[in-house]
Amino acid sequence: MWLILFKFTRWVYKTLNSDVRPWQIALGFTLGALAGLLPLGLGTLAVFTLILLLNVHFGSAMFSFGTFRLLAWLLQVPVIRPVGEAALDIAPQSPLVAAASTPILAWLRLDYFDVAGAIAIWLILALPLFVSMAALWTRFREWMDKRLKNSRFMKWASKVWLFKGLRYVFVG
Repeated sequence: MWLILFKFTRWVYKTLNSDVRPWQIALGFTLGALAGLLPLGLGTLAVFTLILLLNVHFGSAMFSFGTFRLLAWLLQVPVIRPVGEAALDIAPQSPLVAAASTPILAWLRLDYFDVAGAIAIWLILALPLFVSMAALWTRFREWMDKRLKNSRFMKWASKVWLFKGLRYVFVG
């Protein structure tokens, strides 16, 4: 348990002090949500390939993938599958079904209820998730910078060898 807390603290600190822009973190989180909602397979692999090609923050994508993977396991039968069934039944000639009949895209199983439901739910969540993560990260970074740079304790602690060692252990 402590190791998970240490790793999460280290990830947040490194992300805060990196040159990553908020839109990269938000887009990584949003695409990770899509990968987490989709059933494991070529669709998930395609989303992770897109994450790597778009130069978004991989750590936020992985965090989001884990979070939404747990949510997808809980919501698979009561929410995702019925939404996918409704999406495919309402529009039998939809772009999703047309894409599923092409030779390469057929491997992504776009005409399955679970995949169609995950994509439909992600399309509803994508824009609010992106905007809220970008705004949240911008405010959080400003708040942490202001709070840590003006802190007398942090100025004092940066001179003490014990805190330097702890910083090395936690942050690297």
